Amino acid sequence: MSRRGRSGPTISLFSFQDIITSVMAIVTVITLLLALDLVQRKESRGGDSSAAPSAELKTRLNHAEMELSQLQQIANRTNNLVRGVAESSPAQLKEEIAKREATIAELERQKARLDQQDKLWQGQKQSQLIEQFDLDPSRTERETLERTIAALEQERRAEQAENRPVFAMPRGMQKDGWLVLIEPERISVAPLGRSAKPVVLTATGLPLVGSTAVQNFEIWLDKQEVASSYFFLLLRPGASESFHEISKVFDSKKISYGFDVVGSDQSIMDPERGAAL
Repeated sequence: MSRRGRSGPTISLFSFQDIITSVMAIVTVITLLLALDLVQRKESRGGDSSAAPSAELKTRLNHAEMELSQLQQIANRTNNLVRGVAESSPAQLKEEIAKREATIAELERQKARLDQQDKLWQGQKQSQLIEQFDLDPSRTERETLERTIAALEQERRAEQAENRPVFAMPRGMQKDGWLVLIEPERISVAPLGRSAKPVVLTATGLPLVGSTAVQNFEIWLDKQEVASSYFFLLLRPGASESFHEISKVFDSKKISYGFDVVGSDQSIMDPERGAAL
């Protein structure tokens, strides 16, 4: 049989070889670049490592120089002492030692005296604190008493400056006493013989439909047990009409009363104690 001839296009490998060659070239270039970078990093690290020991060596050298200077100063002082001892005689050395020992002994005695004085001072301070603690209650009581006396004295002076008359029931009279101060616009009532805040009665409501001060006083009167009471009326200027109305009320209820007149500026009742002292 005869071979059949191959037909069709032929395959060329030149393009593949070109690609392989290009890739190999690129890999080679990258490898060279990486190697160059590693070399540079190693050199920089070597420079840094060499700089660090040099700085450390400089620091150690400075410390050594400082120690050498201190040792030289100590050596100089020692040489001076040795030279001074060598120049001094044994008698002079003994005398100097004796002086130093006497100075030390004197300083120790002064220290002992100061310690003793400090103990005495501490003891005195503690005693003073104890005395102050013991005297505190007495001092507090004295201050409280002084404040009470000052308050009473101030109250006495206020009462003297007030110049207020004091009314009382006659001796032997068994009735309860009331002091009634009648003013044009109000009526004040307070018990006689005891301290009590006065009752102040004024007009309430409208002028025509409300209650007058006298009417409110009559209402207050009806609430009290006044069968055995005595009322002493004091009239201010301009309060005569109210007085006549109150006297009619007392007459109708058969209540004992008396009256007198006082000035417009005369103090009669205390706002807190009423008619009492």
